[in-house]
Amino acid sequence: MKINITKEKISEGMQIILSSVSGRTTLPILFNFLIEAENGTIKLTRTDMEMAIIHTINSEVLENGSITVSIKDFSDILKNLPAGKEIYIETDEENKLHIKSGRSKFWLIGTPKSEYPIIPEIERKESFSLKAIDLKDLINKTLFSASTQETRYVLNGLLWNNTKDKFEVVATDGRRLALCLNSNLKGVGEFKIIVPSKILNEVLKLINMNKFKEDEMIDITTSSNQVSFKIKETILISRLIEGNFPNYEQVIPGKKNISFLVETSSIFSSTKSAAICAGDMGGTVKYKLTDNNILITSNSSKMSFSDEVKINYSGEDFETSFNPEYLTDVLKSIDTDKVSFSFVNATQPVLIEPEGNTKYKYIIMPVRV
Repeated sequence: MKINITKEKISEGMQIILSSVSGRTTLPILFNFLIEAENGTIKLTRTDMEMAIIHTINSEVLENGSITVSIKDFSDILKNLPAGKEIYIETDEENKLHIKSGRSKFWLIGTPKSEYPIIPEIERKESFSLKAIDLKDLINKTLFSASTQETRYVLNGLLWNNTKDKFEVVATDGRRLALCLNSNLKGVGEFKIIVPSKILNEVLKLINMNKFKEDEMIDITTSSNQVSFKIKETILISRLIEGNFPNYEQVIPGKKNISFLVETSSIFSSTKSAAICAGDMGGTVKYKLTDNNILITSNSSKMSFSDEVKINYSGEDFETSFNPEYLTDVLKSIDTDKVSFSFVNATQPVLIEPEGNTKYKYIIMPVRV
């Protein structure tokens, strides 16, 4: 393998694969990445056996070839090479990678491509595209409700459920739920998959790293056990989560015995302040409804908080308590001026919806005090 490339070009590619796959592993080969050169392109590949990332760079390839080397060592060398200079990369018959730029020369011990895990070609079951800005919005407004506990592995991802009538994305940790409802993906067959939170976090990073125009699309492909996202010159591939996702529809309140509409910024600001005084472990924020008013309070052994926010409410007095983190996570994701709260009673989940927007629904279980 022989390559000529600028430091800036390859550094950008290395940054993408460095930030997108976990370095935690017990397999020595997974501390390496695979570099392949063929017909004017370089492919950088990294995997942790659950997820893989492949980034393609256009470059001057003098001789095709491949090798795997330590991602840390290679990145450290790149950092110390002079900016704005071309880098010449070459492999030899002893699986050494030689790097030259100006007067600087390095070599690294590598291993052949045959020793690196094979990244399987995804067997296409369904393929579709979403606008980058829509996918970013979808992830930002649901992902925070997914579980992070390894004991509830099936909840460590988002359910993507496409039927003939609708496309739903759902995240839950058992105490809260976020749901995004869209019209069905036109021209795409019905499917139900659980996409790991891990890959969606990386998709979000890549969207933020790239400058997308309003109408630019991201291609998504699913198979029976994998999903892939093509984001410009980068492909992310992950295993899907196997298992049965909970019946989320049964926790969405069907009745609305108690409802009020409130300014999003006012209740978010007050709830965020209450969260500070609720304490770190098991603290709660209390909402008490009275005539056209909501009293928001919290207290811990060290401090307490109370505030009143004006609302349009004329029902009976009503009181309930919540985990403050759950409330603030929802409220900061809502971008409408007003937000709706609906209750069946003090012990049933609350339904929170942006005013005039039926696309997103949030469910939070109250805390019994």
